[in-house]
Amino acid sequence: MITNNDLNKQLPNELNVIFKELKVLQHLRNAGITKALGFSSGYLFQLVFGLIFRNKNWFRTLESKKSHDFPAKDAVYRFMNHSTIQLA
Repeated sequence: MITNNDLNKQLPNELNVIFKELKVLQHLRNAGITKALGFSSGYLFQLVFGLIFRNKNWFRTLESKKSHDFPAKDAVYRFMNHSTIQLA
């Protein structure tokens, strides 16, 4: 699915084009949704957004053989539960 080696190729090509055209990641930054450490907020957003189109959930993804390639569940849950993320 997604590996640390290729953080920018998380979404299918069709969605990548839409993300670039609508400047989704730029809007996240403008809204103040940023992180200082670890995986970027853009990466986490694309990861969670991509799960919808792969018909998967986070629990099953963490149980997969490639679970070591993904951020810890706490990072994703904190991202989803806070409207703005500014971790120092």
